Amino acid sequence: MLSTISVKALSLLAAFGVVNALRPNTTSICDYYTPLLLGKENTPENQQQLMALITHTFILGNYTTPNVGVKVDGIAGPKTYEGHDVNLLPYFTGGYYSTNENGKPVAKNWLDDGGAGALLANKPANTTTSNQYKLLTHVYQYFGDFYGCSQQGGSDFPHYQGVASMWEVHKFMDPNIWESGYFNEQIVLAGKSIGFEEPDVNFTRDALDQTFTYRCIPPAAVIPPSAGPQLQTICSDVYSCPLAENANCSAYPDNGFVPYPKIANVTLLQGVPKENDTLGLSSTSASSASASATASGEPNDGIWKHGRPFWHDSPPVSSDGWKDW
Repeated sequence: MLSTISVKALSLLAAFGVVNALRPNTTSICDYYTPLLLGKENTPENQQQLMALITHTFILGNYTTPNVGVKVDGIAGPKTYEGHDVNLLPYFTGGYYSTNENGKPVAKNWLDDGGAGALLANKPANTTTSNQYKLLTHVYQYFGDFYGCSQQGGSDFPHYQGVASMWEVHKFMDPNIWESGYFNEQIVLAGKSIGFEEPDVNFTRDALDQTFTYRCIPPAAVIPPSAGPQLQTICSDVYSCPLAENANCSAYPDNGFVPYPKIANVTLLQGVPKENDTLGLSSTSASSASASATASGEPNDGIWKHGRPFWHDSPPVSSDGWKDW
């Protein structure tokens, strides 16, 4: 690879934090980009900082460096995605009865301790006892395991300590294909914006898509693998989310059907409520979409192969958007 790139070209690419496909297969994404993008050695603190940078960027949009010029809008305000209105913030501010608390849908403000201001200061929250601190640190931990942070596991940067079933976490949101797709896209763009190489951008997209974005995905051991096979479907709307090729709807309560979430505080919806489940995509088109589903792996395989995740071997928001924080 080095022999085919001029020194001048390589220097220009490196200056922008992007080096084309140089990550060795033996080095995880986290271990590779922590020193490359942050200029710091691989320590628990530094690897968590990289995961925080990705997390805050997909929430806020572009807000800091490194930034290679890729636009990220973030999930903190209403957007249009593939011709459909998407507004994810009310799920996190108590706009809907959409948080799963002991099996019941409740309205909860997950951004209760500094909101955007804390994230802009590169902190999860202002204190360590809030809903916001719990949410953000759990996301850091999840991405740390997802991207294979070798220094993760101690008190400074624990392995993921949240609920292992992503379906249980998200089911009362009843995410449709546009909400799920937009959320995933912002994560992908966040990594790309800070300098992820194209194979690692593609890995992120494919792993999120194959693991979470189809209905009735068979139970899989994902993160943490020690939890064993868990229900992982996030995209659960029966009218828009494509059916997994190896679907196992009987593994899900009520065959994976979840009622439309009720509004808890209409003001928090910012004039953009959740799109009606039946709008824009008939059950016929949803059925045809299932033919192109790419959920892979045998039941219980998920994205783990031979006891380890395959990714170890593979490749500013407007002030109005934060007025309720």
